[in-house]
Amino acid sequence: MIEEARPESARSDTASELAEVARVPENANAQPRSRAYGWLKRALDRPRADLAIATLAVVLLSFSLDTGLSADDYIHAMIARGSSELQGFARAPLDMYRFTTGEHTLTLMREGVLSWWEDPQAKLAFFRPLSALTHYFDYQLVPDQPVLIRLHSVLWGAVLFFSVLALYRQLIGPGWICALAVALYVLDDARGWVVSWVAARNAVVATALSIWALYFHHRARAGGFRPGAFLAPLFLALGLLAAEGAIAICGYLAAYALLLDRGSVRDRLLSLAPHAVVLVAWRAGYGALDYGVAHSGLYIDPLAEPAAFLAALAERAPVLLWSQIGGPWSDVFFVAYGFPLLQRLMVIGGVIAVVLLLYAIWPLARRDRLVAFALLGALLAVVPASATFTADRLLTWVAIGASLALARLVATYVEARETLATTRARALLLAPLMLALVFAKVVVEPLFMPSRARGNLVVRDIIDRSASGVPTAPWIRDKRVIYVNPPHVPYAAYIAIERAALGVPRPATQYWLSTGEADLRLTRTDPRVLRVRQRGGFVQSPGSQLLRSPQRPFRRGYTVALDGLEIEVTDLTGDGRPAEIEARFDRNLDDESLYWLRWAEVGYTRFRPPAVGQSVVVPAIDLARAMLGDAIRLPIDGRLPAPADAAWE
Repeated sequence: MIEEARPESARSDTASELAEVARVPENANAQPRSRAYGWLKRALDRPRADLAIATLAVVLLSFSLDTGLSADDYIHAMIARGSSELQGFARAPLDMYRFTTGEHTLTLMREGVLSWWEDPQAKLAFFRPLSALTHYFDYQLVPDQPVLIRLHSVLWGAVLFFSVLALYRQLIGPGWICALAVALYVLDDARGWVVSWVAARNAVVATALSIWALYFHHRARAGGFRPGAFLAPLFLALGLLAAEGAIAICGYLAAYALLLDRGSVRDRLLSLAPHAVVLVAWRAGYGALDYGVAHSGLYIDPLAEPAAFLAALAERAPVLLWSQIGGPWSDVFFVAYGFPLLQRLMVIGGVIAVVLLLYAIWPLARRDRLVAFALLGALLAVVPASATFTADRLLTWVAIGASLALARLVATYVEARETLATTRARALLLAPLMLALVFAKVVVEPLFMPSRARGNLVVRDIIDRSASGVPTAPWIRDKRVIYVNPPHVPYAAYIAIERAALGVPRPATQYWLSTGEADLRLTRTDPRVLRVRQRGGFVQSPGSQLLRSPQRPFRRGYTVALDGLEIEVTDLTGDGRPAEIEARFDRNLDDESLYWLRWAEVGYTRFRPPAVGQSVVVPAIDLARAMLGDAIRLPIDGRLPAPADAAWE
């Protein structure tokens, strides 16, 4: 479906005008006025350079082929195979993205997959049947061949890259600027993330499909391609059935109608009507089938919680946009929750970086509607991406417009720098800005792409180190494992998930008292009772709030009844989180059926509860070392600053 952009003899006058607006004429013989960057044009100004670049990017994605499966991959595997090992995940294969709603939450809590503090009313359910279908085929056809499953993801990455190439050829036309735009998109190291984890395939499938909605809409409006009026909303519907993020393409369709479409206002609105019908029907069906998110501290429904979403947008959008234009990985913002100063600096840095870039590109955007369209589309695309925690995997739609706009900016700087330097401030800004931009996007990011494609190995290492502390001998099936202080919830939850999927002996159930980002004081008040207080309170980290919104505070006396364990909240923090709990077991804490573990350094080790009337303090964990293990030793202490807690003192 990739084709060269050629004029069509059957175009109407209006269509010809639209095509001229959307296309940027290039002078192949023009000499670069910026000699420092002339090499860039010479390298890209070759026949089919864009095709070669997209192919290279696919090769770089293939570095992920031997990295295996992990984490949510095993949830999908169990659901696709119809496994009953974990009843909380028993559902139809095409419903595998319904992670938890109501009864699922309670069942998974009892099975040791979810924490005692989860909100039973929380919901995390996504309608992604097309993406689920791709996983169903994987685990039905090649269930024991992770290399082939990963190859499937790489092939979807190839579909995405060549879809972007086709779109850019339509909007820009073949040439070195098109090749540069393709390079900025496909060689961005963030693209490696979408294949590093098989379970994240939904983002690449949805982007690859929804891009064609914009492609055919442009063909219909600018080229008189009548089938495009039907194909565009069809591909929008397909994208939405792959993942909710496909709604981001609607931002580009709106920007197209506003800035590129030269028809009358009535014609522009009518051209968007089929897409609006698809969007309304999708949203109505989404709600009718009980999909969506509720009471989560990480996912926010913009329609249900507009105020909370706007607050999150103001914080998350600058971080995501900065990452897109070459700044630090947006994932860092999420994992740096214990360092609020660093998070504030990332938000401020993102605002400054985006403002400087918009200031520099403004003269170009004023006279080039294609650049204005690309910028507006990217800014609108970041809105739905801000509905969840920051991660580079969310940038697949934002990058469509951002890469195009940055390519035009670099090209203009190379060939007509004076048209950008309209003020002395811009003239002073351009050289360092372009140096930073080209160095980050053309040099650094492509170098990191293979390693980010192999990012699954980090996740596998964490889970493998965690699981190594839990015996695999058959006798473990008769034990209940009690984790005192896993660094984060996944360090315990995925042990049960992976063993259930792989058929490895696992405990009868497992529970954890808290997470280890802060000191814990454990006091045994009875042979069967353990009182636990955490410095600064429980549920501190964002990861612990996946199914517990801060807007849903606890109450003193809140009790959770699990199999053989009852947990009661006995004290609260000022913001309504548990400060202290009482864990009441159905047997003596020293009973041999209870297998106690605590995290120490890089993995779990055996733990003995204190004697009756005695207390023990379990210190906060070095979270950096817990994540990286002994492979990489950072010259910092990864323990979070101890929160103020008068009751603890």
